[in-house]
Amino acid sequence: MSALQKASVLPASQGVFELTTLPIPKPASGQLLVKIAASALNPSDWKTHALGFWKSDSYPFIGGFDGAGTVEDVGSDVAGFTKGDHVLVQGWKEEESDAFHGTFQQYAAFPTYVTAKIPKSIPFEEAAPLFSCIATVAVSLYSKKPDGSSSLKLTAPWEDKGQGAYSGKSVFIPGGATNVGQFAIQFAKLSGFSPIITTASLRNQNLLTGFGATHIIDRTLPSEKIIEEVQAIANGPVDLAYDAMSEEETLKISGAVLRTGGSLVVTLPGRDGLIKDVIEEKKLQVASAMGIMTGPNRGALDDLWAVLPEWLEKGLIKPVPYEVLPGGLSAVPAGVERLRKGQVSAAKLVVLPQETA
Repeated sequence: MSALQKASVLPASQGVFELTTLPIPKPASGQLLVKIAASALNPSDWKTHALGFWKSDSYPFIGGFDGAGTVEDVGSDVAGFTKGDHVLVQGWKEEESDAFHGTFQQYAAFPTYVTAKIPKSIPFEEAAPLFSCIATVAVSLYSKKPDGSSSLKLTAPWEDKGQGAYSGKSVFIPGGATNVGQFAIQFAKLSGFSPIITTASLRNQNLLTGFGATHIIDRTLPSEKIIEEVQAIANGPVDLAYDAMSEEETLKISGAVLRTGGSLVVTLPGRDGLIKDVIEEKKLQVASAMGIMTGPNRGALDDLWAVLPEWLEKGLIKPVPYEVLPGGLSAVPAGVERLRKGQVSAAKLVVLPQETA
């Protein structure tokens, strides 16, 4: 194996990803060296930099929040992983600094707490989009960590008697065709929620009912009509709203359809302030979704990652549609620009780092 590799790097905040050559790292204690076969693009690949979430000394920045590949080497003090394992990985930030280690490179070292095994029957390009979307939904609904995870702390479907635990409870998911919305639907089904009501383009109806949605409402309808339809389907207010859009309009709809004492998950930080009066009036429990598994979320989903290979094989969790961009890491800039312009719907963009010329 060569000592050098290709990587897609952002040289400065609000810049454009560019291809460069970097050394292949060695895994430190508690880490795995992973040969990244597929890397998924996320809206956060442009939003975090456009909004100035990273310090100036974090650049140049190796992008990529999600990937899948093969364990090439195992560092010291690692248990449960061996060379040749197929894994999901999440880009991670060093907790002592803002140094970020992303998946837009051909090889990278990952701590085991941002790594999860997958069955070898799952193609890497299908697996690459899974980690962060699963984590975003699962942490916000189920994490029991007392030290900072924002969560509703529901009984998790991987816990004893957790599957179906919320039978008879209703859920509303604005933005069901978004990356996070597709997994919110799947976890709602595992938890037993019914009806599972979502808004989306009607062209995605078959996709979302396949994930478990019971009712699809045309997202282009006026807000008043959506509220009316949700309450008619649920026979009154709903118990939980998982707002995968968290735009001002969708949050107002979510607040309107929720019962007093209900629960709300927002997927953009601080957006719950847009309906602060409704939250206070209805005494809503609110969680802010954050799927990065470092910091306060570290270790929150260890039990989920342990059962994920079995769930994928059984179809309890289903991969989402994806589009592979040709050209390996060279395709990252154009893919990120498509996300920025809102030109991607109901699918994840994926690049194959090993195909980089």
